[in-house]
Amino acid sequence: MDKTLCQYHPAQPATWHCVPCQRHFGDCCIPLNADAPDDNPVCPLCRSQLTFLGAANTAQPFWERLPQFFAYGLQASPLAFSALLALAGLFMPRSVFLWITLLSVVTKYFHSVIEASSEGQREAPSLLDAFGGEGFSLFFKQMLVFAVALVALWLAADFNSETLFWVVNIAIVLLLPASIIRLALSQELGAALSADQVGEVIRAMGWRYLILCAFLFILWQSPGYVAWMLSNGLPKVVVMPIATFLFGYFGVVMCSMMGYAVFQYQGALGFAIAEEGAQQGVPEEEWRRRKALAEAEIRLKEGQGEGALETLGKALERTPSDLRLNERLHQLLHGLGARDRCLSHLDRYLPLAAGQNPALAATALLNGRQLKADYLPADPLVCEQVAAALLDRHKVREGLSLLRNLHQRFPDYPHIPRAYLLAARGFAEGLGQLEPAQKLLAYIRARYPASPLLDQVSALEGTIARLSNAVR
Repeated sequence: MDKTLCQYHPAQPATWHCVPCQRHFGDCCIPLNADAPDDNPVCPLCRSQLTFLGAANTAQPFWERLPQFFAYGLQASPLAFSALLALAGLFMPRSVFLWITLLSVVTKYFHSVIEASSEGQREAPSLLDAFGGEGFSLFFKQMLVFAVALVALWLAADFNSETLFWVVNIAIVLLLPASIIRLALSQELGAALSADQVGEVIRAMGWRYLILCAFLFILWQSPGYVAWMLSNGLPKVVVMPIATFLFGYFGVVMCSMMGYAVFQYQGALGFAIAEEGAQQGVPEEEWRRRKALAEAEIRLKEGQGEGALETLGKALERTPSDLRLNERLHQLLHGLGARDRCLSHLDRYLPLAAGQNPALAATALLNGRQLKADYLPADPLVCEQVAAALLDRHKVREGLSLLRNLHQRFPDYPHIPRAYLLAARGFAEGLGQLEPAQKLLAYIRARYPASPLLDQVSALEGTIARLSNAVR
């Protein structure tokens, strides 16, 4: 089955579906609120409740998870189960009732593994699960399924046609895994023998079901081959417990693979379950931020620019100092060419960005200059911080324009020496203009003789003097 992808992020698998809008959304578009885990997400466009798709589009193909299946069987419970089988095979009396009880426990545990794996659980069922529930009835139902298969094979053999016999034999091998899966999930004999329900499992997996059958066949033969190889050098009393232990271990591996195959193709089988630990909610404040950002992006891609702006605006009413939301609103206003609104928002955004992330502030100022060539921040500290960020990006002239005549524009600003020292470096190091740099340094010495930055002024003056001599 082909995977469905997010409508707005084609590289992301879909995990939610809006029936009225017929839109698919990934986790990238629908964040979850960890503080309200029972709230069902709604569509960002029509506000209808979304349908959860589970891991139908996110599950890793079962053939890529072979190491995990073998590791699954090495957990404490499966190993204890296999060890119990080995000890029972070695020491249990030859009692029909005891052996039926043991096989009932085995059947129940194998089916529990299929059921747990089909729900995306990574931890194997407890060994106690094998002793509870309908162990005896499951055993007899499974035996009836095997009996029907044997009867079909016996009838095929009666026709004295080797071709027919092998066709039926192969058909049984191919149909049994799907039948076992159906019995494990529904615990109903009718489901395990129903052509429709067994066929539904096969149709859900398509040709990949053949891959599953091939892996299961190899795993089923493995304990016998290992026992055969050991039988040449070890006594039977040692080989038999080893073979029984391997039967238990490989049986768990096979059942975990069958269960996971159901989990992988859950969408086609009509249910939705997320893989254990896959969906992580975030705290409410972060959830609101992500929700607003995702909805704004969706509305923008739907051609609803005003709707995107409205979404961000409402989010900022709750958290006006949120840098990420302000940054996105600025980008959106600039991209939509909303000149007056962008410049108005820039007056609020620049001080916030300059204090938290000067690089973002520098980008925002350059965007603002595209809308208004002589735009200047109204705060001298912001001018200085953004100028420093622009100089770091080698945007020297743009940075120096923010510091020009700073003492006249903001006569009460206490950090004029620091700002002009920055400007002097820009002239000298960025533009190679030594004379303006010298004038700025001289101004600092004359107007701020007690400034703690005079040592840096002297150092820069020495550098400029050496450069002047080199030029001469």
